[in-house]
Amino acid sequence: MEIQKNSYDFGIIGNCQYSALISKDTNITWMCWPRFDSSFIFGSLLDREKGGGFSIMPTSAIFSSTQKYIKNTNVLVTKIECPDGIYEVTDFAPRFVLNDRNHKPLMLFRKVKKLSGTPQIIVRCRPTGKYGATTASVLTGSNHLRYEGLDTPVRLTTNGPLTFIEQERPFHLNDDLYFVLSWGIPLEGPLISSFDIFLNETIRYWQIWVEHCTLPSVFQKEVIRSALTLKLHQFEDTGGIVASCTTSLPEIIGKERNWDYRYCWLRDSYYTLHAFQSLGRFEEIEAYSHFIENLNIETLNSLQPAYSIDGSPNLP
Repeated sequence: MEIQKNSYDFGIIGNCQYSALISKDTNITWMCWPRFDSSFIFGSLLDREKGGGFSIMPTSAIFSSTQKYIKNTNVLVTKIECPDGIYEVTDFAPRFVLNDRNHKPLMLFRKVKKLSGTPQIIVRCRPTGKYGATTASVLTGSNHLRYEGLDTPVRLTTNGPLTFIEQERPFHLNDDLYFVLSWGIPLEGPLISSFDIFLNETIRYWQIWVEHCTLPSVFQKEVIRSALTLKLHQFEDTGGIVASCTTSLPEIIGKERNWDYRYCWLRDSYYTLHAFQSLGRFEEIEAYSHFIENLNIETLNSLQPAYSIDGSPNLP
């Protein structure tokens, strides 16, 4: 399986329902559920103490890491090398065609694979609510941890040791570990075989999507990676395109210009649509045209610079 390198400090995954930023130490530092503009459940990008996170880190403070995408997909692989071994974490948000529709559940899939040695790891999963104001309580099931106190219960289904995960205690990575974090509706079916099916189908979806792009003769890898990233910023339910998946990062540290870019800024959308047109991706353009039509522009005196991803003009 060919791997394509990512040169940024964060990898991004998503399925056009939500997106997540994953740092090179495996921590999910930013993820909003159930929509792009919802509160984050992992937000240490903004606040390391209150933001929560979901990491699978070595116990040793001395380690190196690299991130790559499986070629022509939004499936991310983070490789950790530490003194006692090497392992990799595969992350993806499932998206594929099922029953003639795009299946994009509110689920996050993670797999930890030992490559050499016997690395000792610590799994920390700390979902939060209301932008860090709410901390979830944890209940242990037979093969899952259930986080309550958020807008909707969140479940972490895994074959890993629940006691060590809940208590955030180190343990040795002897076998492959599988994690499925779900919002509201848990994973139905066997964990490992379901994981493999979802992974293979998601890889297949993204690679077919790339095959249907019109690509230039130069810088194809760069164009493909940019195209895949832009695709992740379209909220498929309405067709709206967010300018970015993040919020509250100032243009200049310590200054006042803290923009929320999880809205559909018409100016930014224009450039994204122009890129899709150059790629021959008219499905995304058509979806955005439906978003504009549903703004009821015939009754508007003027357009706002930005709208919510559901088309609402009222932006908190």
